[in-house]
Amino acid sequence: MAATKRRRTKGAGGVFRDKAGKWHFRTEITADPGTGHRRIIETTGLVKSDARQRHENKLREYERTGIIHSNQSPYLRDYIIRWCGQRRRDLKPNTWYNLDKRCNIIADTIGGVRLAELTPAHVRLMMDRLGRTRAPRTVREYHGILKQALDDAELEELIDRNPCRRVKPPRYEETPQRILDESQPKELIAAAVKAPMAGGRRGPHDSPEDTEMWAILFELAFATGMREGERYALMPYELEQRDGVPGINVQQQIQQYGKPEDAVIPAWLKAEHLYGILWLTTPKTHAAHRFVPISTSLWQRLWARIKRLDIGPRDLIFTNSRGNPVRSSTERYNWNKALKAAGLPPVTIHSARHWTASMTARANMPDAARTAIMGHTSISMTNHYTHRDAASLAALLDRAIPDLHDERDVIDAQVIEEGK
Repeated sequence: MAATKRRRTKGAGGVFRDKAGKWHFRTEITADPGTGHRRIIETTGLVKSDARQRHENKLREYERTGIIHSNQSPYLRDYIIRWCGQRRRDLKPNTWYNLDKRCNIIADTIGGVRLAELTPAHVRLMMDRLGRTRAPRTVREYHGILKQALDDAELEELIDRNPCRRVKPPRYEETPQRILDESQPKELIAAAVKAPMAGGRRGPHDSPEDTEMWAILFELAFATGMREGERYALMPYELEQRDGVPGINVQQQIQQYGKPEDAVIPAWLKAEHLYGILWLTTPKTHAAHRFVPISTSLWQRLWARIKRLDIGPRDLIFTNSRGNPVRSSTERYNWNKALKAAGLPPVTIHSARHWTASMTARANMPDAARTAIMGHTSISMTNHYTHRDAASLAALLDRAIPDLHDERDVIDAQVIEEGK
């Protein structure tokens, strides 16, 4: 009678040696909670004992972080750091860096609690501790991150219920964005031309090239609503004429992704290193890739600068004195300098984008056109950038509401000054 071949029980793993003499240790764990696919942990090595030890160490690490279920629930700190690391391949580098920073702070605050023992009281404790030094809006972000992580922990069956669902995040009020009046951007740009500036493309500071560069950058901010990184990344090949209309085909931006040796660029993200921590990459969203018409005057001044400085089709139009990309800190310095020279109220550079959205609304531009110019994915976001002034609201209301009084009932009134 032939001997019965004994098989390992499911999950017990397997050990074998391949043709090259390398040892393989395999252990099947629970299926992926998101896809249902099988998951196998494998460790290899030329020496059997070394491969076995590394495999056991890996299994212990996976148990500690919750990838493999064990008798003891993993600590929150171990789980959320692992959870954050797994998202690195799906997020843009600067987005992931911010997430990683916040996950580490959460781990430092309540990370010593095991997942299965987390309660709403722990979540409230975290928000209370963070709220002592951070704004309510920031604390709300931490609550949202923890909720996302624990939602996944629930899917992985590491916890029965997400305690964040039983805790309301802190309330906060948006601070209104202050923008310039309709005519004030012109005063700012004029002041930028006259006032000494710093950080130009070539030659000494405060040269005509410097002042012209900042004046054009400021005008682009107001006239097109382009984001800062989109303006900094502008190249001659993006200047196009469509149906005889001059404009900018916005198709790239400059972002801070870190030094090449530190930055992890996901496979799906197109990014080219420029200088230091700056990278040339695609626009923020698909909708941000757009054509924005500009005036003939601005078009001519852009091309005059390109020809005068011999800027190539794929060279940056705006750079500092060393030929490197413009930095937001330098533009902010010159922006504030121009505001002061023009005697205008202090507003941020980003307010120029709000100004553009507001002017298009006051001109009764259709919603589809407004979102297209701003590069937003929805009109709700464009409306977030829109600020109505009293005059435009009064004009709209005057057209919408008919005259409600009878002229025959008008009462003549005499204004009597006090003291007479």
